[in-house]
Parts: sequence; C-alpha cells; structure tokens
Amino acid sequence: MSREFESLKSFHMLAECLSYGRAAANLNIDQTTLSRRIIKLEEAIGFKLFVRGKGQILLTSSGNRFYDQTRKIVQDYTKSVIDAKLLSSFNSSNLRVGYMAFAAMEIAPKHIANFQKKYPETVVKLSYLNSQNQLAALENEEIDVGYIIGPIKNKNFVEVNAAKERLVVVCAKDHNFQTLKEIPPKSLSNERLILGDLVEWNIFRWRLEDMFEKHGVNLAVSLEATSTLAILGLVSAGLGLTVYPESITSFIKNEDLIARPLQGDNFAIETSVICQKNHKRAAVDQFMDLLY
Repeated sequence: MSREFESLKSFHMLAECLSYGRAAANLNIDQTTLSRRIIKLEEAIGFKLFVRGKGQILLTSSGNRFYDQTRKIVQDYTKSVIDAKLLSSFNSSNLRVGYMAFAAMEIAPKHIANFQKKYPETVVKLSYLNSQNQLAALENEEIDVGYIIGPIKNKNFVEVNAAKERLVVVCAKDHNFQTLKEIPPKSLSNERLILGDLVEWNIFRWRLEDMFEKHGVNLAVSLEATSTLAILGLVSAGLGLTVYPESITSFIKNEDLIARPLQGDNFAIETSVICQKNHKRAAVDQFMDLLY
C-alpha cells in the first residue's frame, strides 16, 4: 500500500471515528503515527481537514467534501484487495495440515492419501503441533486443517470425529502384564510410567490423569520424552511402561514390546479433524467432505 493511500485511509478512519484513540486502534497504529499521516495529507492537499475543539475533533467543511469525494476510492480499493485475496485462496494449490503424535500413526496418513488420490494437483504441507498449538495456528490462519485430541465443541470450528481408540499399555515383553488380556487400571499404581512431556502431550496428559483418577489411581511419571520413538526405546530398555492409543500396536515391530488394552470403557481417546467455520479455502472443503 502506498504512503499516499495509507494517509487517505487513515483520514477516512479518523473522519468516521472522530477520535484519534479509536481510529489508531482500528488501524493498528499509534496515535503519533496517525497524527503524522493526517498532517502530511493536509500539507499535500493544501487545506485543513479537521478542527479541534474542547475534547473533540470535527471535520472542516472542506474536509467533509474531501471525505465524500474520496470515499469511493477507498471503498473500491478495499473491495479489490478482498476480492483478490478470495481469488488467491480458492486458486491456491496447497493445503496446510497440522497433526499431533497420535494422528500421525494411522489416521492422518490415510486421510491425506485419500485426498491426494482425488486431488493430486493440491500440495499438502504438514506441520507437527500439539493440539493446543493447532487451535492457535488455525485462528491465526497458519494452518487450514488440524488433527487434535477432541472433542472441543467450539462454535468457531467445524469438527469431525475421525476416530475413537482404546488406550493400551505398552511394556517390555518380559513384564508380568504379558499374561493378561486386559490391564486393570489399579495395577499401574506402582509402575514406573514413561510419558510425553507436558508440552508435547498437554491435553492427553490431562485426560489421562482424569481417567485414572476415576479409578482412584494417581499416575507417577518417572520419565518424560518428546517423541514416540524415544518413549518406545525407553520402554524397550525396561525403564518403565507407557500408555498409548491402540493404533500404536500396528507400529510395534520391536519383538521386545507388547501392548495390552486397559480395562474400562472410559479408557479411550478421540481424534477430531477441525477447520475454521468461516474459512475461504476450496481445498479445505474438499478435504473435510472426504471425512464424512
């Protein structure tokens, strides 16, 4: 945007607000910058736009006429920018997808493969983020679609339940749990747990603690790691056990590891696929439609 148009747009905002404070806030600039723009515009056109009274500002008669005559210029420019952005969004050939650790094992790859098969011209760009950071990234339009631990039931997002998985205990094959078909939650009371840290597993850790508290179990975490590979390596070395969604069983190739489901209907986790309700991306609609 040219400096001349910045000054003109600032003049229109001030003419509509008649308050330097409100106009500056709406323009996301400070009052000094706004005042400087108005002064430069007045110098360029050769007449005063505003008069200052007791605690207020008013348009001069010339300023009022100048506002009317330039209003269409500002409106047309703003509309052109909006239309161009919409066109760019709908013609954009990429889709930005956020995902968390548990969606990376089976859920997201299957959806993305299905989408790429139907829309091969769209480039999918992946971002690894925990659930909480994905919500922020969606709000800031840094990603288009997110795979998070759900449900969130937020009116600002479209949410599709992609999966509900039982939780399993993963431990070394020589652990005494190998003889059990299901693991009673209370049996974890005296076990050393290896979990993702609170930054990586934030929402899952909170949900996990709530699930076990209902059975009178307080989880004691002995080790924390930041990746699935690291966690499984520590478990394989006999340093403790971990709790994961059931899809992990398809990826336990290590013969030193076994997985057993936790006993109880409440030991499950849901994965939701979400996007902004008022998004402007055709690729997002295409992706979400394939989930139904």
